[in-house]
Amino acid sequence: MRRYDPRWLIVTLANLLLCWLVGLANHYLAVFHVPLLGDWSVYLYLGGLMVTYGALRLDSAHGLTATILTAFMVDSLEPVPFGTSLFLFTLVHVTVLYGRQRFPREGAIFAIVVALLANLFLVIALSFLLIGANPRPGSAWLRIFVDLFFSQVAIVLVAPWFIALQDRAMEIAQIHPETGRHVLR
Repeated sequence: MRRYDPRWLIVTLANLLLCWLVGLANHYLAVFHVPLLGDWSVYLYLGGLMVTYGALRLDSAHGLTATILTAFMVDSLEPVPFGTSLFLFTLVHVTVLYGRQRFPREGAIFAIVVALLANLFLVIALSFLLIGANPRPGSAWLRIFVDLFFSQVAIVLVAPWFIALQDRAMEIAQIHPETGRHVLR
């Protein structure tokens, strides 16, 4: 039996990698030129994808630990009051954890659907919590929905790779994601 179980660390490090890659993408998408349309900017938010693997594949203790550490990381990077992402990520994690027994959680398709729904909830919840700080809240909704659309498209494109990355990391560490038992190759 294994003395140390690094499942939470593997998922947290994968989420850190995703957060870094999304930060790079957001840097380049901050202002880009579209011919005949002018300059545009898009902000990608993939918080739903960061919660999905830990909630679907890990046990409750390791998954919640990875989600909480990821939420602290997102809270430190996003312009939201500290603890906002912690509350919302934990809420999404517990909700998915509660309903995961009813669905095939090992397939990538279901994980993508869960990531899309979780991201939709997170973006809408963050928007309602923070829209009051906008000087023109009515005009901000169009921007929010455009960013949400591009974020959902990014999740559909990135989620298969990200889930396979985490599965492969567990395989390299020779750990079964759900039980934590040693797996022989």
